[in-house]
Amino acid sequence: MRIAIAATGTVLLLAGGAALALGLGVFDAFGDPSARPLLDPAVARFAGDNGWFLPAAAGAAELLALAGQLWLVVQGRAVVHQWWPDLDPETRVRARAAADDLTRDVRGLPGVRDTRVRLTGTADRPRLRVNVSCAGDTLVSEVYGELGAGPVERYRSAVGMPDLPVVIRFRPVPARPRRRRPEPETA
Repeated sequence: MRIAIAATGTVLLLAGGAALALGLGVFDAFGDPSARPLLDPAVARFAGDNGWFLPAAAGAAELLALAGQLWLVVQGRAVVHQWWPDLDPETRVRARAAADDLTRDVRGLPGVRDTRVRLTGTADRPRLRVNVSCAGDTLVSEVYGELGAGPVERYRSAVGMPDLPVVIRFRPVPARPRRRRPEPETA
């Protein structure tokens, strides 16, 4: 879906840039295209003969613009709820303290390099997102089992949400290659 939106945005941006360049006279070297009428004469004749055409086209454009604005509002709301969950201040403070404890516990597990904990969602449907960066040779199933057995349950009880859904994402981090010192040349 993001590719289609990006492609649509790119096409619209290029069309707007071309229209601006046309209006500024950049294409006048090709025979003064800015002096031509905006609508083809056949379309202008059709619009003149049928009084409903231009209002219907304007109405369709308005509906399309309204749909786009509503879609932007929904997307913005989703982003806001991802970064700032819709929770009361007391729960937010407890969640922040519990997240610090959970982060410390997860980093103490064998093979875990780093972790990020975030409470997201709405007040009706909160969820906990845990991103865990592990060494490449770490057994993810063992880390997952340890997470579910202790730290995640402690987080749920500290926040007061025993049925809180948890999404755990693992990301392998390759080991850093050791830099070998160049051996001194002997002659």
